[in-house]
Amino acid sequence: MKPLVLLLALLAISALLTWSQTSTQPPAHSGHDHAQMPAQHMEHRQAMCKQMMEAHVAEMKATSQTLATNLAQLKATLPLINDINERSRWQSNIAMWQAVADHFNHMAQHAEHMQAMGMGCGMMMGEGKGDAQAKPAAAATPQ
Repeated sequence: MKPLVLLLALLAISALLTWSQTSTQPPAHSGHDHAQMPAQHMEHRQAMCKQMMEAHVAEMKATSQTLATNLAQLKATLPLINDINERSRWQSNIAMWQAVADHFNHMAQHAEHMQAMGMGCGMMMGEGKGDAQAKPAAAATPQ
């Protein structure tokens, strides 16, 4: 009788071990290799990033062109103003908007240059590898 109990105990332990091993295995993926998943994800992410950067650069160029057009209209109106105080006010506004347009145009050119170099999606904002110029946002605010 002892050999029969020992045999049943071994069978029970064997069944439990087999059951526990099959229940802890991860489910099989449908045709995707684990090594390919990160590479495919990275390729998809890079493609999306490239599309976003292209759209961003195009939008910046369009806005820069709109600023230049509006600034030209302001400059064209200036000779029509006869009042000296009003003309001075307009000249100040034109100078301010010229500075804004110049800065925005510079930023659009920078974004286009960064896109041409293949950078984007965080690399321009200090999230790229080896960016020694990345500074915390708190340090950039004046006290």
